Amino acid sequence: MQFIDRKRVQQALSYAKCLQLSRDAFSLFSNGKVKQTLRSVIVSEQSSMMGTMPAYISEGPYAGFGLKTVKVDFSRSHQRSSHEGCILLYGASNHEDMVLVDAASVTELRTAAASAVATDILAPENASHLAILGTGVQAKKHVLLMMEIRSLRQITVWGRNTTSAAIFADWCRQHTGLPVTVAMTPAQAVSDADIICTVTASKEPFLHANDLPDHCHINAVGASAFGFQELGPDIYSATKLYVDSREAVWNASSCLIQAKEQGFITPTDMGIEIGELLTSDLKPFVVKLPRTLFKSVGLAVQDLVFSRAIVSQLQPLI
Repeated sequence: MQFIDRKRVQQALSYAKCLQLSRDAFSLFSNGKVKQTLRSVIVSEQSSMMGTMPAYISEGPYAGFGLKTVKVDFSRSHQRSSHEGCILLYGASNHEDMVLVDAASVTELRTAAASAVATDILAPENASHLAILGTGVQAKKHVLLMMEIRSLRQITVWGRNTTSAAIFADWCRQHTGLPVTVAMTPAQAVSDADIICTVTASKEPFLHANDLPDHCHINAVGASAFGFQELGPDIYSATKLYVDSREAVWNASSCLIQAKEQGFITPTDMGIEIGELLTSDLKPFVVKLPRTLFKSVGLAVQDLVFSRAIVSQLQPLI
């Protein structure tokens, strides 16, 4: 059995390729070419979690069975990645052997690529001010992937830790060459932003409807499991909802459920899947909406598509 580590994952995929793979994964999912269960999560007494995500893709270059298992620990007590695990692909090598792929690096890429694909569809072409709320690995990947789909002119960052926010702002300046501002509050960070990405491990909402500018697109990424929350429920009454998977988000998002219980989301508004926009004629109409929100919790099909593409790229070495 071969193992593909972080270094080889990063070498195998360009950001442009990541965007295409994300589009492929969403299209396969919304076209009914994927069988996957809801993510199974076990939480320890120390609040770390283990998630398991199996899936089967029925046809095409990514076809086959796979399983992602990952431990998530947002503790600040060590320097290891918050996500540790692997993606197991069946029949992936030239000899039809099983292959293991580093899950943390794939998760970083596929999550940011999913947000970028949604942004490319939903945000205006002239969107140029990016607000990043969060300072970790996903914050960095979102900056880099957003630069692939829009000509950014300005970045505003906010973090719950001011020191981390300052360090992240310096990183943004070095890697983008753009003006970067550190905001003191989430409301200040998004006040003039066209594109907003929330990528934190917050357990309390920090962004509300009255904080939003008149026109914006939001990628709500960080709160992908029960117990985590970034957005106040009232935001859902001020935005049009798009999702990676209706079934997945409604079974993993505390803020969505709260919004529905409190009447901010109508009983019939379950959100539009991004894959439906990629495979239908809806796209010309959604870009005219003043405020859009993409809620994602991550799908196993994304992990399998990215991992099989990585294996294919590295096939002579496997």
